[in-house]
Formats: sequence, structure tokens, C-alpha cells
Amino acid sequence: MSGALSIGGGARKPSTWLPFVVAALITACSGLALLKLYALQSERRHEAARAEVVSQLSVLRARLEYNLTAPLLISRGLVAQIVFQGGMSDADFARAAALVMQDYESIRNLAMSRGTVIASVYPLASNRAVLGADYRDLPDQWPAVERAINSRRPVVAGPVNLLQGGTALIGRVPVFLPDAGGEARLFGLISVVIDIPKVFAASGIDAGTLPMELALRGRDGLGRKGAMIWGDEAVFGRSPVEMEVTLPDGTWAMAAIPKGGWGIDDGQLRVTGGMGLVLFLVTALASFGWAVHARIQRRVQRHVAESEERYRALVETSPMAVIVHRDGGILFANTQASRMLKVPEGQSLVGRALRDLIHPDSRAALAERVDAVLSAPDSVSSGAARYITGEGEVIETEVVSTRVGLEGRPAVLSVVHDVTRRHRAEAERERLLESLRRSNEDLQQFAYIASHDLQEPLRNVAGYVQLLGRRYRGRLDKDADDFIAFAVQGTKRMQEMITNLLDYSRLRQDDGEPERLDSRIALDEALADLGAAMDESGAVVEVIGTMPVVAARRVELARIFLNLIGNAIKYRRADTVPRIRISARRDGRNWVFSIADNGIGMEPASLDRIFTLFQRLHSRDTYDGTGIGLAICRKLVQHNGGRIWAESQPGHGSTFHFSLQGAE
Repeated sequence: MSGALSIGGGARKPSTWLPFVVAALITACSGLALLKLYALQSERRHEAARAEVVSQLSVLRARLEYNLTAPLLISRGLVAQIVFQGGMSDADFARAAALVMQDYESIRNLAMSRGTVIASVYPLASNRAVLGADYRDLPDQWPAVERAINSRRPVVAGPVNLLQGGTALIGRVPVFLPDAGGEARLFGLISVVIDIPKVFAASGIDAGTLPMELALRGRDGLGRKGAMIWGDEAVFGRSPVEMEVTLPDGTWAMAAIPKGGWGIDDGQLRVTGGMGLVLFLVTALASFGWAVHARIQRRVQRHVAESEERYRALVETSPMAVIVHRDGGILFANTQASRMLKVPEGQSLVGRALRDLIHPDSRAALAERVDAVLSAPDSVSSGAARYITGEGEVIETEVVSTRVGLEGRPAVLSVVHDVTRRHRAEAERERLLESLRRSNEDLQQFAYIASHDLQEPLRNVAGYVQLLGRRYRGRLDKDADDFIAFAVQGTKRMQEMITNLLDYSRLRQDDGEPERLDSRIALDEALADLGAAMDESGAVVEVIGTMPVVAARRVELARIFLNLIGNAIKYRRADTVPRIRISARRDGRNWVFSIADNGIGMEPASLDRIFTLFQRLHSRDTYDGTGIGLAICRKLVQHNGGRIWAESQPGHGSTFHFSLQGAE
């Protein structure tokens, strides 16, 4: 199995292909049967889903019909009283309406008209606007009223817009009384105004836990032809389960589909499809295996080599090494396996002992994985292993193995991936990280030494310049006095910058782990240190809410507060009392601290560079300092695992934010 075999020419008899034709027919038939089985299973699941929706929708429909019909039926009692008494006064109507409404929360009001003019309504307080209204002047309601009068039957209309505000379902019952000649004359109408949301809530239609999407249409009892009443109209176009809700005069159309539609993921169908696919593949392999066997039996050994060539073609194009072995001997290895193990040209891995290719350090672990795969047919084992190439080089690999059947006996199929380069890259990355760490340490040490060693000569220069100033001030010309003053100021600024640089270089990343700290303690320490500056400037510091408990180093957090609050006091407006607000808010696992002031503010374009060493936005004549305070803040915040940023507008103050991990 280590090289391609040539296929001899000559005519082939049709009978030699008969096993493959039979195998193809068996495979095709099994595929069609499995597809039919899957279709039947899918249809059955769909029917079961529809049956479930039908069952649930039937319950909802029954509840809805009851909650709609029951309030409408109470109008019959009022009609009977009017017919029996030959009419009804407004007071009698109010008493009768109060009695019948107390059992129905869904009824908003009852109304009685004389002729087509509304004469009485109960309750009166919230419905006074409808008194005296003539139905013939209401284009939204007159068609339904006219239909009730002409048909002399109850009519349900709606949802309709009410004169007193809102929408509702209105059931109207015409009342006819005999006149002196025995002819029936229209007395008026009894109207029952039903609160649709309450009816839907009582019926369970608006429950958020419904396992289906529901829609209703049929305004004015027109059924499927009517306008939408509830839900998404698109449900009617998605093959829903539909039912009619029967009203005293007309119907509503109710439609429902499962939440997510009929095509939602069905685990059982996936299992059926997966099993069907496996069965199809097994059938195909078995059929064509039989065909290959039959053809081998009919033909000479040349056809055995041809079948092996087809088998090898399935895995030769794989970029991974594929090795099949049994009892320690290699039965098959693809071309990539030979390349990976650098097998000399002309030699084959087939027939060699797998143990000879494994590094001694990996033999025991690999043997355990092979035993585990052979003992559990459906298991997959993976792990690292070291191989030895034909050139004696040790390579690192990742091996995934599973059990396969070969010639009626179990074997192990292993896919081997060479990860030597990745391991080397990881080692190189670790080496570079270590080199970077040492470089950072050297850089910090250099900054410390440079800053420290510059102090002494700078003190000498400053001392002699100050001595020149004291000895020769007034004895030379004015320019000389100015030059000496500039030199003194320059040496002082340089001393301050070196001191700050030395301070910055001492900020290290190995000062212990952050501790569980009440941030108010660090804030109080900073405020105590700023007491003199606050008294001098009259600054007002307000702490909003409770300061949280965070994971931080106390000294470093106190210094962050000290620098940010100190800057807020320093960069104040000359005509305004400094007001500083300190607060904290939760952001996931972190706490975000905010320090807002009413100072001079900054241009938004400058916010990206204010945290850089020695970056100043103002001249030293206006505000002193070296421009290192915010750089120290950024380093301290990062040291404690957070980040810092700012928001500002000129003349409207600044707000500095920084985040730290919570310790709750």
C-alpha cells in the first residue's frame, strides 16, 4: 500500500461490473428508504406538533368564547325586563346594570338607547360623554347598529373606538315592543361594552409563557376577512393551525404556530437523521465492500491492487498523517505519514512495528490510549506523542485515535499532526517574553541609576549658579541678572523632573498582590494629605454614595486619588470655587471611579496624550509641575489591573475615570 499500481488494459466483461451495479442499487434503495423514513418521521413530528398546537388552541378558544359570550348574555335579562315592563326608566336601568355587572370584571359599561339615541349608561362617572349620542351620527358604530336593528338579532362589533376614550368590543341587542296596533316598534338597544385586554388576560391569550405565537382577526365578526385584532398578521401566512371563535353574530379567526415556527430545531429528528446517515454509510460500505469482494473473487490479483488504490485515494489527499495499525504492526500509512516521518524514498511504513517509530518517553502513554480505544468501540482518544523520524529527529505530535474494523477484526486508525513547529514557536515566544522581562528590568534599573546619578552634578551646577546670583546680582548688567535667574529656574525644573523620573522608575510590577481594600480608606488618606491645598483654594470635595471594596494596593490607590484630586484643585478657574465630585459605579466585575471637577477643562483632542510622560498642556508660568502625575496614575492603575481615561470640554471641567476589579 505504499505506491500506485498500474491498471492493465483490455476489454472488461459486463459481468465484472455486475456486483458494483447491484451495490449501487442497494445503496440507492437504502438511501431512498432512509429518506422516506426521515420524511415520515419529519411528517409525524410535524403532525404531533400540530396536534399539540390544536390541543392548546382549543383550550384557549373555549376560554375566549366563554369570556366573550358570558358578558354578552347578561343583556338578555335586561331585554326581558324591558319587554315585560313595556319599557325601563334610567333609574331602573342603573339598578339592574349594577346588579349584573358585579360578576363580570371584563364589562366596562352597559348602555341603553331609546331609538338610536343613548339615554342611559352605567357606570355614569367615566362614561358621561356618551349620553345623548345618536348612533346615526357615529360612522364607526352605525353600520353594526343598523345591522342589529334590521336583523333584530344581537350583533357584536369591534374592536371600536369609544366616545369616552379607548377601544372595546361592543355587543348590541335590539329591543322591540308592540305598539297599540300590535305592530313591533323599536324601543332601543342594550349595549354591552367589553374590555378586550381583560378578556384576553382572563382567557390566557396574552400570557408571556404561551408556547406558541397567536394571532386573531375578524373585526366586527367578519372572520378571516376581517381586520387584525391581536398578534402578528404574518402568523396567518405561516401554515398555522386555525380555528373559529364563535360570537353571537359572526366569528373571529384564530391562528397559532409554535414559537419560532414549524422549522425549529428538533433533537429527535437530528438523531433520526444522524442514525439514517450512519446507516446509509454502513449500507453503502457493506454493499460496495461486498462488490469489491465479489469482484476480487472473479478477477485476478491485479484487481486487488486496484481496490487498494481506491482505498488509499480516500486518505492520500489528507494534510494529516493517517496510520492504521493492529497488534503493533502498521497496516496502512498515507503519503503524508511517510513525509512526516521522513521515510527514505523507496521504503514503506507498512509492515513496520509502530513501537520502533515512537520515542521511548511516549510508548507507555500511547499503549494505554490504544488499549482504551480497542476496549470501547465508540471512543476517541487523543493526546501528545513524540515520534522519531527516519533521520533520527524527534518530532512532537498530537494523535487522535479511534477504533475501526478491518478485514473483520478491530484495528486502530490514528490521525497524527506534527506540532513541532508550534512547540518551537511557543518556546521562542517564552524566550522572547523572558528577554523582554529582563530588558524591562534593565531599563528600569537604568532609569533609576541615570536619574539618581544625575542628581549630584545637577546639585553642583544649581549651587554654583545660585552662588553667582547672590554674588554678582546688581553688579553686572540686567541681561546678566536675567540669564542667571533663567539658569537657576532651569536647574530647579531639571531637578524636579529628575526627581519625578526617579519616582516613576521606582513604580514596579512586583510589589505584592492586590489586597481586599475599602477604597474609602485610601480616599481619606489622599484627602488628608491634600488638606492644606483644599484650605488654600477653598475646594469643596463631595463623595457621592458609598465607596466600594476593590482589589488594589492601598498606597497606590491613595496616590491615584491624591494626583487626580490635586490636579482638579490645581487646574481650577480663577473666579470659581473648585467643586470636586467623587463617585463609583458597578461595571460587570469591575468598579469605575469618577472624579469630576468644574475647572478649566481640556480640548478633547488632547485627551490621548495627557497620560504620557512630561506632556503639558499649559505653560509653566500659568501652572507649575512637570507633566508626570497622570503618567504615574496610568501606571499605578495598570499595575492594579485597571485602565484610566478622561472626558473634558474647555471651560466645563474634566472627569477622570479609572476602573479596578471588585473584591466582593
